[in-house]
Amino acid sequence: MMLSLLAGLDKNEYEIYVISKPGGPLEKEVEKEGYHHLPVKYLERNISIFDLAAMISIYRLIRKYKFDIVHTHSSKTGFMGRIAAKLAGVKQVYHTVHGFAIHEHQSNLVNMIYMFLERIAGRFCDKVIFVNDHEREMAITKGILPADKAITIYNGISLEGFKIKNAEDYLSDRNYKENPFTIGSVLRFTTQKNVYNTINAAIIACQKNDDIQFVFVGDGDDFLICKNLIDQAKMNTRILLTGWQVKINEILIKLDAFILYSRWEGLSISILEAMASGLPIIASNIKGNNELVDSKNGILVDVKDSNALIDILVNLPQRRKELHDWSTTSRSRVEEKFAIQRLINEYKAIYDI
Repeated sequence: MMLSLLAGLDKNEYEIYVISKPGGPLEKEVEKEGYHHLPVKYLERNISIFDLAAMISIYRLIRKYKFDIVHTHSSKTGFMGRIAAKLAGVKQVYHTVHGFAIHEHQSNLVNMIYMFLERIAGRFCDKVIFVNDHEREMAITKGILPADKAITIYNGISLEGFKIKNAEDYLSDRNYKENPFTIGSVLRFTTQKNVYNTINAAIIACQKNDDIQFVFVGDGDDFLICKNLIDQAKMNTRILLTGWQVKINEILIKLDAFILYSRWEGLSISILEAMASGLPIIASNIKGNNELVDSKNGILVDVKDSNALIDILVNLPQRRKELHDWSTTSRSRVEEKFAIQRLINEYKAIYDI
């Protein structure tokens, strides 16, 4: 999202610097787009003994370049960056929460620590931007932020390059033996994405209905676990793991429906991309997801009810009229509410105060 936002800013109006850990794909993309990259070698994703050194380095860079606006992303760097920016005298400091670190899938003690840290960081910025309303309202209710500091700006995507599913195809006769109904996902193979339960549901659904198959695009810590699960069930020909892919739009157009059964989300870009392709969406009924999906463009499923998910997957090909309607609504909803230009305009309105 950050790079999409930066790409929409006028380079004659904004001089853009990106602070991050050196190396990796982000630095390459930043340099490719002609932005200034400022490396901080001490930055680590997890808590580290070098965190104080990283924060001091960020502070020194901000003082050196005298930024007018600092906009931070991610939980830990957002905490350090906001404090460093205000201490360095930056007039406009903003932070975007792409998915709160505070959620029900961890202990109360951990949540209390994160709430304490967010309250501190909130004092060092002018606005905190949430990508869904649920987390903004929670932050206000729990006293993490005052209402005047918390706003929602939904994620947005560029519609360029996305081919659109022909919704009429769902209504036509189809030989599923020759052309199986294909349900797919683009995700990280992690606990957050609930990938183990998703794959297990796919295996059982395939065992119950010969007309369906699955395609999962992505990689991650749980990839081999899921591959072994598929191998043991002898479903390699019907549940395909492609690994990570670049041309996602070319994969999405070959699907009949999209699934994301996550345990928690901010506002899923992969669901937005599937909607841009005109796909019906099957998603867990959690914060973020339920601001993208409803009965008009898909089905929300209780994240703890795998049996309900399996039943939906097994019977999905027969729901032709609903699939047609869901497909049509998915694309139109992205166009109306989640296009990238809307996101850019809303952020510019903040920057230009």
